[in-house]
Amino acid sequence: MANLTNFPSTDDLNRRLAQQVVSELQKGIDTKGKASLVVSGGKTPLGLFKLLSQQPLAWEKVTITLADERWVDSNDDSSNEKLVRENLLQEHAATAHFVSLKNESLTPFEGASGIEKSLKEIAKPFDVVILGMGDDGHTASLFPGAENLFPALDMKSKQLCMGMTPLTAPLDRLTLTLPALLNSRHIFLHLVGENKRAVYHQAQEGDDVNEMPVRAVIHQTQTPVDVFWSA
Repeated sequence: MANLTNFPSTDDLNRRLAQQVVSELQKGIDTKGKASLVVSGGKTPLGLFKLLSQQPLAWEKVTITLADERWVDSNDDSSNEKLVRENLLQEHAATAHFVSLKNESLTPFEGASGIEKSLKEIAKPFDVVILGMGDDGHTASLFPGAENLFPALDMKSKQLCMGMTPLTAPLDRLTLTLPALLNSRHIFLHLVGENKRAVYHQAQEGDDVNEMPVRAVIHQTQTPVDVFWSA
């Protein structure tokens, strides 16, 4: 089960989370000579990204990829890759290796197989996965009611990523599957806003993953999950 920690401010949350992430990445470097970090997109983690970019670390030994991507040009303002390149892959972290979830395919469903090859080159388990959560209970691009949600949540699946057409958000997406996300040493759920606390408690109390896919992450016991929240 997930552990929830409350922070008095978003700045406090981001500082603590940045410290935790760097500590976990350093453990990976110390034990394997390299480390891996999976991050979510959107606006919420931008402050965290900037703090991480300023942390002294052997970033050239770190590989970073995304939990999901909107299927737009990588220079589009809605691209998660663009947010990562402009906010995380800067300063000290500019030397990290980045694995894109985007290619030239017309749809994420066509592009998934090519991206699988790149993801397979990242050593597993991932050292750190940082996820967000939407007001509808989605995480990564595992959206409620999406046609292929259950294949993406199937723990027996060998697929690392799948195309996703959300019913509650615009744009087709590509998302890491649940078994891929859980194949990690540590997951952090990064939540900001009073509404997110209410959504999180609703997710805790139920078990219908089709209604709130984030439940598949916070109710599992395979991988430790720390929930960091601030208003």
